[in-house]
Amino acid sequence: GAAWLPLDPELPAARLAFLIEDADARVTLTQAQWLSRLPIGHDAWTLDALPNAEAGEPINVEANDLAYVLYTSGSTGQPKGVMNQHGALMNRLHWMQDAFPIGPNDRVLQKTPYNFDVSVWEFFWPLITGATLVVARPDGHRDPAYLSQLIQQEQVTTLHFVPSMLRAFVEEPSLVNCHSLRQVFASGEALPMDLVRRFMGQHPAALVNLYGPTEAAIDVSVWRCSADDVIVPIGKPIANLRLYILDEAMQPLPIGSIGELYIGGVGVARGYLKRPDLTEERFLASPFVAGDRLYRTGDRCRFLADGNIEYLGRLDHQVKLRGQRIELGEIDAALLAQAGVRDAATGPASGEFLVR
Repeated sequence: GAAWLPLDPELPAARLAFLIEDADARVTLTQAQWLSRLPIGHDAWTLDALPNAEAGEPINVEANDLAYVLYTSGSTGQPKGVMNQHGALMNRLHWMQDAFPIGPNDRVLQKTPYNFDVSVWEFFWPLITGATLVVARPDGHRDPAYLSQLIQQEQVTTLHFVPSMLRAFVEEPSLVNCHSLRQVFASGEALPMDLVRRFMGQHPAALVNLYGPTEAAIDVSVWRCSADDVIVPIGKPIANLRLYILDEAMQPLPIGSIGELYIGGVGVARGYLKRPDLTEERFLASPFVAGDRLYRTGDRCRFLADGNIEYLGRLDHQVKLRGQRIELGEIDAALLAQAGVRDAATGPASGEFLVR
């Protein structure tokens, strides 16, 4: 019945302390080698020395109970925690199983860092379907040659790539030897059409484009790619999700007109942790479905004639690097100092940014 918060131990100690304090984390599960990274006095348990405890009564978890909190980049310089609920997560997992079924003969590669929401379905999808979970080594997701070797060795059938890493993977000569691979999912960045054609020209696996923000339980739309496509849309909504393209007055726009994408349905998060002002700004009551809430994405989109949605960029200055959302207001001086960039006390030189 508890919620989890993933922490990257390589973050600066001050950032880790902020996340733990901001989330009111009661206890941290870690390894002994990372204890020195945590705030002094914080209750931490190492996985090789967990305290003894008697089994308690079974917990009845409800759909609107909190499942996990993931922090995303914030324009004010501080990250913001997104609160996702059990019902939203279960809807996302069950949709994926219905649309792209896997079973005991499948092996799913878990390679996404666990502070990125794609890792959530990588972990839980195989565990609820009887498939095998194959866990890559730390930082293995950055090494195409290692990934190719692991896919062949473990007979991986299913995996995910951020498009920029998929491009690196198609450069790997041994891709053609990954015969077990039957479906590849891409999300986190816009998927270019030239990359779709290049991948499909080298491998017969199905390529699927997914779209969704952290604020809506991982993914909200899907498009099955074809080498004959002219563009790569973000597709149509998944089960129990609703997508709207609205103008500045929150009125629906006709096919072909560009507006802001809004998300409704069971996948929408509870809001931002301890940020009622920002929650009120981004999570709105739906004027279309009674009792529904809409998340305004800040993404520019338009409906195509066939009902699919085309992504056209951002309405603000947010950028993405390998799937990670970055607000330009959050270029952390501590990160710069850790990386040894110039005068970290005053920030980067004019026009120079370091993003990790």
